[in-house]
Amino acid sequence: MRVVFAGSPEIAIPSLEVLVTEQIASGNIEVVGVLTNPDSRRGRKGSLEPTEVGAAALLLQERLREHALTPFAILKPEKLDASVRELIANLKPDILVSFAYGKIFGPKFLGLFPKGGINIHPSLLPKYRGATPIPAAILNRDRETGITIQTLALQMDAGDILMQDRIELSGRETTESLSRWAAQ
Repeated sequence: MRVVFAGSPEIAIPSLEVLVTEQIASGNIEVVGVLTNPDSRRGRKGSLEPTEVGAAALLLQERLREHALTPFAILKPEKLDASVRELIANLKPDILVSFAYGKIFGPKFLGLFPKGGINIHPSLLPKYRGATPIPAAILNRDRETGITIQTLALQMDAGDILMQDRIELSGRETTESLSRWAAQ
């Protein structure tokens, strides 16, 4: 199965690593593209730096080369416009896997994936849709939270729920600790 992975922050890296590890181990999956946000200026010098997923993708490309496998394309578009859709179409993907990418996928974009797409979201959907579900669970003093795997839909975080994993909260969690849990 040919996979395009979409993600940007650190929380998404373990999911991409699992896909690449499976590609190396079995060959049942082939990561053909990684879609991440454009490089941004960081630090005192304001140097352009990739997203956390972008940086990890470079290292994972090297792992694939070490195993004599073709490395995937890394795409960092500002917009998911016609030129990006053409690049993705040329990769001949089967499925899109998204974790914290930060952009909404339109119908033309989702139409590029014959098997559709899945989204990994760090909350118990439908609760806390959107970009800040982990801080929301902490601030609202929820007794539990979790992670949801769902189909991708045209509305953000609105696809069919495929599975959920729950974790009880003690009230001592931080965004960092829950992000580490959700990333695994």
